[in-house]
Amino acid sequence: MARAIDAIATHQPGSRTYQLMTAVVYYAGLRPSEVVMLRPRVLVLPEDGWGRIDVVEADISFDEPGEPKTGARSVPIPPVLVAMLTAWVEEKEMGSDALLFRTRTGRLPQRSNWARAWQRALRQTGLSPLRVYDCRHAAATTWLKAGVPLGEVARRLGHSVETLVSTYVGVLAEDEGLANARIADVLAG
Repeated sequence: MARAIDAIATHQPGSRTYQLMTAVVYYAGLRPSEVVMLRPRVLVLPEDGWGRIDVVEADISFDEPGEPKTGARSVPIPPVLVAMLTAWVEEKEMGSDALLFRTRTGRLPQRSNWARAWQRALRQTGLSPLRVYDCRHAAATTWLKAGVPLGEVARRLGHSVETLVSTYVGVLAEDEGLANARIADVLAG
C-alpha cells in the first residue's frame, strides 16, 4: 500500500492532493467522504509519535458538510501520516477552518480524478485494481493482522463490532493458528 500511495504523486498538480487523501484513507481508515471534509482544527500533529484525527464532518451531498455516517469519532494516526499531514498544512499555510483538500480553483476534488490517479499508481506498482475505498478495508485488515482488538478496530472505523466481524470474517478465520498459540500460552500459564 505504501508503494502504491507513493506512486500517486506525479508532475500533475493535483496528484499530491490525491496521494495524501489516499494516505489518510489507508493509515487512518477514514471513509473518502470524511477525508474530503477534514480541516486543520481536527488534527493533532505532535512533533514525535502518534497523532490523532477527530472525525466530525463528512461530505453528505456534493460538498455539503454533515455528520459522519456513524457519528463523530477520534482516530489515532501513525507517525508516517502525522509527518505527511504536518508538511501539507505547513506548505498550504491554511487557517484552522479551511478544508485540507481542495483543487486549485477551491473546489472539491473529483472522485473520478482520485480514482484515476489511484488506478494509475496501482498499475505502475504492479498491483491489482482496487477502489479508493478498498484502502479503508486494507487499513482494517492491517490492524486486525497486527492483533488490534476487535473493539478498537471497530471504534477507529466507526463500526459496530458486529459489522466489523461480518465484513472481515475471512481475515479473522485465517488466524486460527495464532489464536491457538495464544490460548495455549494462557492455559500453560
